[in-house]
Amino acid sequence: MSPVTAAVTDALPVPVAERPVDLQALQLELDGVAACALEARRAGVGLDVAVRDPRWPALVRFHRDLQDALFVETTPQIEGWFSSLTEGDANHRARLDRFAGSLATTASGEVEDTGALSVALAELLVFEAVRLRLCVAAWSNEDFERTGGHDQELDAIAWAEVDAILHDPELRQGGVRPLQVMFASAFVSLARNAHRRVDELRRTSEDVLEQLSTRARLRGALRELRLPEAVLLENALSNLLGEERVELAELQEAHPLALEGLSRQAMDQRVSRSRRQLGGGPQHWPRRRRPALFDLLRERP
Repeated sequence: MSPVTAAVTDALPVPVAERPVDLQALQLELDGVAACALEARRAGVGLDVAVRDPRWPALVRFHRDLQDALFVETTPQIEGWFSSLTEGDANHRARLDRFAGSLATTASGEVEDTGALSVALAELLVFEAVRLRLCVAAWSNEDFERTGGHDQELDAIAWAEVDAILHDPELRQGGVRPLQVMFASAFVSLARNAHRRVDELRRTSEDVLEQLSTRARLRGALRELRLPEAVLLENALSNLLGEERVELAELQEAHPLALEGLSRQAMDQRVSRSRRQLGGGPQHWPRRRRPALFDLLRERP
């Protein structure tokens, strides 16, 4: 097992006795993603671009699945694990710190005899960790999108900080936690990015501002819904969001966490029902029954 896979399995917040982890399947999936990440790196393509480039489909899917996973309703076990972590459980905190430290060290290339695939995968996971933290911060209110912010900007900020900080020799000194430094630096960059957009919007027409505000409110509402309804409605309302609508079969293939196993008829029915519920006001929305990871992270003190 690679050092990265070992770190991942050690930190997984899943009670092994209740839900065994298929380590072989995990290793194979991570190896495929790592191969794409390594190929992109050798092609000189940054991860912020590579995760949206169809030349590396495994990378694109991994990136999209991680984002969808933010909105999957958690089990009571994972919610309990998260609660114990935020309340200061020393054992869970130690495992998470080891995970973060192992990723950053492997990604920096400092560890001797570490294969290129392991380094590329660790670098990808560090990037995704920073990116997901930025997503939670940006999506916790409508300000980011109301000022014209796009998801691609979050990718770019995350990659810029990872690329700049990961190999900084000063961060190899004892006691420094590189991943925490990346988080902090990325948040500063996000704030700077927001100030720049606000300045630019002062020269924008009222119609454009209203359009951005409408899209921000709609996206904010979609993030409160159950994942299948959110994915289906985002596609159904793509004209309001300034995006291209795709066929349901293609949408289902792109979002297996949300739509796998649903028939065409079931998806059509969910779209129709969810449209009515969304138009009936927040009290009628098809909301999550249990918190998703996004909910837990945005409410974290």
